[in-house]
Amino acid sequence: MFKLLKNLTKKDYALILISTILIVFQVWLDLKLPDYMANITSLIQSEEGALGGILKNGGYMLLCAGGSLISAVIVGYITSMISAKFSSNIRKKLYDNVENFGMEEIKKFSTSSLITRTTNDITNVQMLLSMGLQLLIKAPITAIWAIFKILNKGWQWSLITGIAVFVLLFMVVLMMILVIPKFKKVQKLIDKINNTTREQLTGIRVVRAFNAEGYQEKKFDKENKELTKIQMFNQRMMSIMSPVMYLIMNLLTLGIYFIGASLINEAGMLDKIDIFSNMVVFSSYAMQVIMAFLMLSMIFIMYPRASVSATMKSLKI
Repeated sequence: MFKLLKNLTKKDYALILISTILIVFQVWLDLKLPDYMANITSLIQSEEGALGGILKNGGYMLLCAGGSLISAVIVGYITSMISAKFSSNIRKKLYDNVENFGMEEIKKFSTSSLITRTTNDITNVQMLLSMGLQLLIKAPITAIWAIFKILNKGWQWSLITGIAVFVLLFMVVLMMILVIPKFKKVQKLIDKINNTTREQLTGIRVVRAFNAEGYQEKKFDKENKELTKIQMFNQRMMSIMSPVMYLIMNLLTLGIYFIGASLINEAGMLDKIDIFSNMVVFSSYAMQVIMAFLMLSMIFIMYPRASVSATMKSLKI
């Protein structure tokens, strides 16, 4: 998989560097929002000059949200351009190599396999590169930055956030263990279906001459059902992540506010406002941490499929 990255040009690496800078700026803006939210929460409790301060901090929040949106759009455009150009170069090299095949390579690769390589496989690698350039940079930066910001807010909140992250990672690892072996089977089944379809199209006169339409239909139906069964299993396993994610996020929010309510109830009158502000800020940062690990989990899910598609060593790509 990583050997294919040698096909990136110096211009591509320069664009990746620009994307990294914009992503860091985007993360900084996203993590500034809870700070302004805390200021607004504190100002609401005060009696003098609250409205002006609230409007000022609200304006800063709008600027941060707008800046983050603009950065995300630019990064999305750059990464899409890089991945599209990358896949175009891979297809061209693959086509050129196939043109120069000797007898040994011709015997080794079937036509259906080469069709899969030039279409489905390269598309999978392109999708991973497009999303990976954004998520692999953004997710670790967001997670580390947000964790540092919440460390001094209260060990009780940090503990419950750590438990939520552990449960999320456990679900991702469990799903990968179940799904990765299936992805390898999918690759072979796609080759079989392409081969069967090609047989039907190129040999249509022979099939009709021997009245073998029923045989060809049964052959295709068997392979199609097998592929559908595996893909249904993979999609069902992946679809579990969405409800699990929302369940973890909702339970984490509930836990943070429950702990916060207990701390506020036990605190003195002067400390109640600070604890409430910290609770609101911590809740926002905790969601950022969960979303960061969720973004990483998306890459972990996509990588096995793309890595199987990227095995083009024999094609000298």
